[in-house]
Amino acid sequence: MRSIVQSAKRRGPRACDLGSSCAYRYRWSGDERLTDALMAKIVAARAEFHEHIPADLNAVIERYDPERFIASATLMDNVLFGRIAHQQADAPERIHSIMRDLFDRLGLQDSVLSIGLDFDVGSGGKRLTIVQRQKLNLARALLKRADYMVFNRPLLGLDHRFQDQIVRNVLNDLHGDDYKPAIIWVLSNPTLAELFERVLVFDHGALVESGTSNDLLEKNGMFKELLSQKSKAA
Repeated sequence: MRSIVQSAKRRGPRACDLGSSCAYRYRWSGDERLTDALMAKIVAARAEFHEHIPADLNAVIERYDPERFIASATLMDNVLFGRIAHQQADAPERIHSIMRDLFDRLGLQDSVLSIGLDFDVGSGGKRLTIVQRQKLNLARALLKRADYMVFNRPLLGLDHRFQDQIVRNVLNDLHGDDYKPAIIWVLSNPTLAELFERVLVFDHGALVESGTSNDLLEKNGMFKELLSQKSKAA
């Protein structure tokens, strides 16, 4: 296994280390098989279903109603009253930004955060997605405000664009004001090594390179090879 580690200076070092049940969801958007006739039949089937469902089961189904809050849906679903299409890469991020601005203008930000913090995540976070659990674990570590922070590839479930954003945000937060902890980060994306003051490269558990990102690039060694491989895979 190949990895890169980066550590920082004095009290505020940054260090990074890089190493080289399923649910089915059907997306109909853009599917040529979903004709107007088929969509009409699906809507008719919906009406038929609710018309003939037994009374005891009808009580456990909460139908969508634009005039009232849907308790069985998430808070975000209640605001959007729909789902975010993923054809546009940055759509979720932009929509979340709009929602935050909306909550701020309406004075709802604190209430929304309180509702989120009160959510029952289940035993061991089983009601959360893998990505949500990874983000939560990272946030839990950050809240401790320790003198030494060690992160072992905490964001594997995210794509590299979001990893880059979160790592930069975390480093800016941890090295702000008078709080400057030592940071060691095992990275899954070698391109982020440039954010750290020292890089350590491991090969099968043995340290093979050490230095700044720029120094290692000039050596044409394993660090540069990792970056080259990453660039080809992108």
